[in-house]
Amino acid sequence: MARVVEGSEKWKAHIRCAHPVCGGRLYRVDGCFSVIEITLDDIQGRRDSDGDWSFWVMCPSCGQMLYPEWQIGSGPLEIVKKRLVR
Repeated sequence: MARVVEGSEKWKAHIRCAHPVCGGRLYRVDGCFSVIEITLDDIQGRRDSDGDWSFWVMCPSCGQMLYPEWQIGSGPLEIVKKRLVR
């Protein structure tokens, strides 16, 4: 069985409080740009009426709703999805 030699056994990631926003021809990023540490327990999610999932994390510094998939990838979100389905 694999074991952790260095670091934490519990998944966590550092993300920046930054949310890409597209409005017309302008592309910008909203947020306070703080670096925050998240775990799987911090990620919230729900399925809409079309069956698509959305996941978010709230920034503890400014309260911005962040969509972390573009920063952490889909692997951790699949774990959260399985937990929410149960």
